Amino acid sequence: MESLKNALLILITLSLALLISPANLQAKDCAESSYHGQLGRSPALGGWGNGLGMLEKWCALPNFSFEKQGRIKGWKAKCGKCHISSYIDPATGKTDCSLCHKTKDGKGEPTIAQCKKCHVKDTAKRGDLFDEEHDIHIAMGMRCQDCHERLSDSHSDHQFAKGYVLDTTESTMKGTLSCAKCHEEKPHGNVDGGEILDSKHVNKIACVTCHTGKRPGKALKSRSWNRFTKDGKPVTKMRAPGWIPTHKWYTGKKLGHLPILGPTDLISKIYPFNVVKVSWFIERGDAELDDVIIVPEVKAADANKDRVTTVEEMRKYEKGKYKDATLVTKEMNFNVTHSI
Repeated sequence: MESLKNALLILITLSLALLISPANLQAKDCAESSYHGQLGRSPALGGWGNGLGMLEKWCALPNFSFEKQGRIKGWKAKCGKCHISSYIDPATGKTDCSLCHKTKDGKGEPTIAQCKKCHVKDTAKRGDLFDEEHDIHIAMGMRCQDCHERLSDSHSDHQFAKGYVLDTTESTMKGTLSCAKCHEEKPHGNVDGGEILDSKHVNKIACVTCHTGKRPGKALKSRSWNRFTKDGKPVTKMRAPGWIPTHKWYTGKKLGHLPILGPTDLISKIYPFNVVKVSWFIERGDAELDDVIIVPEVKAADANKDRVTTVEEMRKYEKGKYKDATLVTKEMNFNVTHSI
């Protein structure tokens, strides 16, 4: 974890050094947002550097090491095209606002098509399809920012309301998004049995648990970062369209990498998730989950070239460089909230 903290400090220093000029205020503003920023700022915990940025989130955890894979250069190459505050246009020295807006000066409203350039990856995580056929809000002519409105924030104009998601930093932000922002808190009064729904169910069952249903898009089921296909990709299993989410108790909080699941307090509710099983190597059994053995080394350790790296092979790699290597398998829980 010490190496990760050092990496975060380097990112902070670089961001401040690059973004102090008046001409770069918009880029600085975007970098300080926890929405698209590479670090993630957590107002609830007091500012920068709380270990809640994308460097510690599930999607980057099993297959990328900031410390070992090029630091800033590696981060920009692998992550910067979506987490755009780390993507600086070499021609201008600024963040390219046209990645989200219609024009490079940031004067155009983002469109659903612009948002989907990055968020189409939510289909793989959650089975979401962002179109009129599969989402009632889009069918009504709403845009993403009609729900995910900009928050009033003293540090950035790029903070957007989101719900209690697990793989980003917004669950720690003030002003998180809720269905009750537009809908009544007890909305079932005009249906049979509505009183029971409003008096009991809504207190313990999240709206999206009932109002998502079968998922329209195929989504991840499992991924193994020690088993590879002929073209070098991790062996992956997908859920076919029509799969049903797993329902779990969730508090809307997390401890480090892991969500706090279970009916642990009065705010816990049942939420829908796509539960993805992921396997990857860490340096030793008692290491932090982000002390990964990077993929190129895992592939190189495959002594018999059968595209499966065993624990024994990993421990013998380069004369015992990782003599205590451990293969871990964890459940990654991705919230399901769209395609309603």
